[in-house]
Amino acid sequence: MSADSTASNPRRAPRLAGAAVLAAVALLGGWAIGRNGGGAAASGGAGALSRRFAAIERQIEPAVVKISVETPRRSLLRGGLHLPPGLLVPPARSRVDRALGSGVIVDASGYIITNRHVVDHAARIAVAVPGDPHTYYARLIGMDTESDLALIEIAAGRPLPVARLGGSRHLQVGDWVVAIGSPFGLQDTVTAGIISALHRPMDPSQQFESFIQTDAPINPGNSGGPLINLQGQVVGINTAIYTDSEGYQGVGFALPSSLVNAVYPQLRRQGFVTRGSIGVYFESALAPAVRRVYGIGHGVPLTQVAAKGPAARAGLRPGDVITSLDGKPIDNGDQLMDSVEFRPIGQRVEIGYLRGGAAHTAAVEVVDRARLYPQQAAARPLPQPRLAPAAPDLGLQVADAAGGRGAEVTAVVPDSFADSIGVARDDVVVQMDRQPVRNAADLKRLAATVRPGQDVALVMRRPNGDGTVSRWLVGGTYPPPWTLETSAAAHAPGVGGRP
Repeated sequence: MSADSTASNPRRAPRLAGAAVLAAVALLGGWAIGRNGGGAAASGGAGALSRRFAAIERQIEPAVVKISVETPRRSLLRGGLHLPPGLLVPPARSRVDRALGSGVIVDASGYIITNRHVVDHAARIAVAVPGDPHTYYARLIGMDTESDLALIEIAAGRPLPVARLGGSRHLQVGDWVVAIGSPFGLQDTVTAGIISALHRPMDPSQQFESFIQTDAPINPGNSGGPLINLQGQVVGINTAIYTDSEGYQGVGFALPSSLVNAVYPQLRRQGFVTRGSIGVYFESALAPAVRRVYGIGHGVPLTQVAAKGPAARAGLRPGDVITSLDGKPIDNGDQLMDSVEFRPIGQRVEIGYLRGGAAHTAAVEVVDRARLYPQQAAARPLPQPRLAPAAPDLGLQVADAAGGRGAEVTAVVPDSFADSIGVARDDVVVQMDRQPVRNAADLKRLAATVRPGQDVALVMRRPNGDGTVSRWLVGGTYPPPWTLETSAAAHAPGVGGRP
């Protein structure tokens, strides 16, 4: 209930019809997805509509990526552990959480929009680009808790296909829309439906929720993918679904592209989002009976004005009814928030308001909402911790093999690159990337040259336990290591966010 805040109103939350009970509103952390709608009516019959869907797929699909996220959960922390000589402790194992999602390329240099809940707390973000055999490892540029949007970046070394963010403000209920993403990990999946509602909140306690609702099938793994109108414009980012089965039930939600267009530049520039406020509280929507009794034709009645805030300094008081901002009519609280939220901090706006039936105007400064309401603001994240520098050993400990015939593996670091491709203790590496490995020094020298995104192949001898030896070829695309650098300060004062 801040700046422009709304009073909690449970009737704002959508309900299911009949006796059905909503079991879950699943945020698509890769396992429960949303969808959204947008588009224009088709003409020319089913054949023309089918051809239009096909054209949209050809146009947009190359810019829709599959995102695979892995997050280690350590069961034992070994830092600072001192052991008596000769006492051996099994290495700490980690359980790896894996999730799937989608994203859309919005800049040819490699910037990708997705959902925050897809990549939040990720140790490794792998990105698959359609038609490209390489796996790219993304850098987290920034994220915004309140909108559930995030920006990541990959370095492909070439211009990438881009999807165009369109005008969600022109959407109408009934417009055809297309969703593209990776539900259940199935990349390049296309579904279609219509926009079934607009300006739909899911959680009445959240101020900045105004979703596009769609019946285009969306499932776990679609999160972060685009919702597209028939003009081939991205009008939304698929984010959530109503479900009691963690799957498609005909009601999905997408963040409108108007919000994405406002959040994306700030994420790219500073890694977080600053929101404006004029320091007022209000009831989001008044009942028609209240408006009739008090003669309020349109506008937003103020329930409270923040002490020493910009609206209070300009003379506004509780009971005043804001009717316009910079000459444009204001009918409800959502319009007021939309008009103020992304204004430049320090800009002055002209507020038209009624007091006792008389019209007044006031010039009000827009301020940083997080500074005006520090008690309501969640921590504004510092730049996301970066992955630690690549370890030169690929996660292996090695020694010279007997007879000078390779590098014998004496230990494999859990969840390291070597572990992920199947290297085991007692394996003997005899070749790496077509280069001979005669001893441990050779392997360490070659491993030190490996960089993220590089293909690595090993030839090994593996004892079979019966005196025989098998020849194994293993490999993969080298990713950054698991370990995250830590920061002494986890948070700094700043913008609020939702859980």
